[in-house]
Amino acid sequence: MPEMKTYPKYDYKPQMTQWLFFGAIKPAGWMRAQMVRDLEHGFVGKLDELVPDLIQRDDIYGSDRLTRATRTKELGVVSKEKEWEVQFLWWNSETQSNWRDGLLRATLLLDHPQYLPKIRAYVEHILATQDADGYLGIYAPDLRYNFNGENGELWAQATLLRTLLGYYEATGQGSVLDAVQRAVAVTMRAWPVQQAGPFTVNNDFAGVCHGLVFTDVLDRLYQLTGQESYLEYALWLYREYSKNTLSQDDIQLGHLLDTDYRFKAHGVHTYEHLRSLLTAVYASDSPELEKALDGYLEKLDMCLTPSGGPIGDEFIFGRRANASETGYEYCSIHELLDSYAHLLQKTGASKWADRLEWLYFNAGQGARHPQQSAIAYLKTDNSFSMGGPLHPDDPIDSQNPQTRYKYSPVHQDVAVCCVPNAGRITPYYVKAMWMRSEGGLIATLYGASQLQTEVKGVAVCIKQETNYPFDLQLTFTLKVAQPLEFELSFRKPGWASGFQMDGATPWREENDLISLRKTWQTGDIIRVRFETEVKVNSFSAEEKFISYGPLLFALPLDGIVRAGRSYSGEVFQDSYYDLVDADTGKDLSIIESRSGGSDIYSIERSLFDLDHPWEALALTGSLYDASTQQVKMVRLVPLGGTILRRATFGKV
Repeated sequence: MPEMKTYPKYDYKPQMTQWLFFGAIKPAGWMRAQMVRDLEHGFVGKLDELVPDLIQRDDIYGSDRLTRATRTKELGVVSKEKEWEVQFLWWNSETQSNWRDGLLRATLLLDHPQYLPKIRAYVEHILATQDADGYLGIYAPDLRYNFNGENGELWAQATLLRTLLGYYEATGQGSVLDAVQRAVAVTMRAWPVQQAGPFTVNNDFAGVCHGLVFTDVLDRLYQLTGQESYLEYALWLYREYSKNTLSQDDIQLGHLLDTDYRFKAHGVHTYEHLRSLLTAVYASDSPELEKALDGYLEKLDMCLTPSGGPIGDEFIFGRRANASETGYEYCSIHELLDSYAHLLQKTGASKWADRLEWLYFNAGQGARHPQQSAIAYLKTDNSFSMGGPLHPDDPIDSQNPQTRYKYSPVHQDVAVCCVPNAGRITPYYVKAMWMRSEGGLIATLYGASQLQTEVKGVAVCIKQETNYPFDLQLTFTLKVAQPLEFELSFRKPGWASGFQMDGATPWREENDLISLRKTWQTGDIIRVRFETEVKVNSFSAEEKFISYGPLLFALPLDGIVRAGRSYSGEVFQDSYYDLVDADTGKDLSIIESRSGGSDIYSIERSLFDLDHPWEALALTGSLYDASTQQVKMVRLVPLGGTILRRATFGKV
């Protein structure tokens, strides 16, 4: 193992909570129902059938590893062939590994009998591709670790090894953890500290820069094994990244310390790299890196739309978020969500859980088609068209047409990257629902689920029953192998004005946590109900939006659907939408009350249906229509139940 201490070593910054093993928390309720549909009848379970050339017929980690003799492959992107040298052909590794990460994690969380044999066979196949020295990756020896330009070495490894670590955590299969550690050791030897590293290249594109999230693997390995070399190598990677000239450079130290710098790079890179920066901060406890993290978070706020969706259409270009004009890529939604989860785990601060929930329930669900197995590659909060380009009258570039604003189960005409990430987002939400604290357990995110873990060596099961976020009542039922004293904490959301708690011993409220310490016994029940009102929130000087609890509400707009490409297998197709009336909803404003909106909008509840949760809750009230100069009665629904919509309004 190479010497890691290249830079002055600080004591590690303490991580405030710990992840539970993946698989300890399993979804129930509407989230589970959605995952089952996605797996059995949707793109999560069927993507390999929809794009067989990219997945079934390209054993990129095995027999089809890339060599200098490899010819250009059909990647599904519109590009001139001469631009795609072999170094660029890492693309399928992202499609395959991110899709399989979502497939594998969904299967394990659901204990799905149909797909369990499939993922076991996949893991066995991958382990069989491991070379004698431990290498797991997409390159043959003539290319491996031997690049002076664009490549996907670290990126292909990161996406694969994250998947394998999820499998190890859920199954406890030690051979999988051993395979990951051997593979990481090969890379650490090939690019040792103090020598030319993976970011010393010319003319990089996307793969080199994606490779920085190899730190995801290193961070988790450190947490699983306690080996400090992983954390120190992650710190070195961030330092190396910061000192090289690269195309996606938003999180380089100099930019983050520059108060005038605005994010400009490809959004997905910028949001996933937050995790690499965060790992470096906690590996060093460096005041300079702490300042850089503060700088990142200040710049991030400028990029967020009301739904939490970050600018990602696809480059940020120094812009501020706009509810109508800046779209967010589904990849960006997922990567920012995972980065929020890492902030939550390391800092223990409830505000990151608030942001994570808001992003998942609003932008994350609002970029899915509410009835079909399809997602939007790009989506805006105010969505007046889903016809390919952002605006119906946008000029069309015949060489590179904008087709991202549509619903598709694949999006192969651009890149098969967003659909795989749409399959990962719910498993990654679920894994962050509970954290382990020094004194016990913290319910960090809410939703119907069941936790099975150990506290002080004693088996503990906690069942959470709720229709959250459509209902703010939660019931927790405990089962313990023997009476056990520990602290159980519940996050108080930032939007909550108060709460009621039944069946609990005296509690204390501190740092947005409601904590109870007692000797717990099987059958103990805690009921929590959070209190809030309908709220009118400011987005900009001229725009406001309406929320209730963790949900953003929008006015659905009538659209005309146009069918696009159809795919083999079950009923899968691309769909385009245009407004029935182009002027609908364009001149609406919120009529504000002195109390901030709660007496203007009434809550309308319907019978809850696991398969149609977005129909369970609506707000009825009035908006001012400037075009007619009249008050208009409207029915607003959660963003996840909409296709075309108006989410922000002017003010009267």
